[in-house]
Amino acid sequence: MKNCLICQKHANESIPFIYEHSLLQVYHGPIQSNILGYLYVEPKRHVESWCELTGEELNAVSQTIKYISFLLTHYYKAERVYTVVISEQVRHFHIHLIPRYKDQNAKGLKLIEKATQQKNAANPLLTQKEIDDCTLFLHSRLASLEVKKNGCRQNVSV
Repeated sequence: MKNCLICQKHANESIPFIYEHSLLQVYHGPIQSNILGYLYVEPKRHVESWCELTGEELNAVSQTIKYISFLLTHYYKAERVYTVVISEQVRHFHIHLIPRYKDQNAKGLKLIEKATQQKNAANPLLTQKEIDDCTLFLHSRLASLEVKKNGCRQNVSV
């Protein structure tokens, strides 16, 4: 879609993604969120709700979220990984994956607000190097997802 920011991002090859599947892409959220591992899972096709996803897209999205949640929990020690769909400012359906770590004071809706609205952008706690390292790690682990005709399967020993 011409006016969609997410569709425009997908068309721009200079914007790095963490993982690409034939049906979706995964990106790290903005540094201003101050949350390491805050990710977006975005279907490539412009859809605006869950009910517009095909079965294949739904499977790819759910398997990707499941595996990313595993990685954030086991390797980055996130205590929780919130999955949120809002799609108000940008109508293109996308899922926010927001990890909550033990040392974070904000929980639940306060953390979701912090991530999605970058409330604490004036006090950067996160560096670009930390995001780059996280991105490289997740990219290397997600590259091991084997895509099959009937969806994704985990092809990684843990």
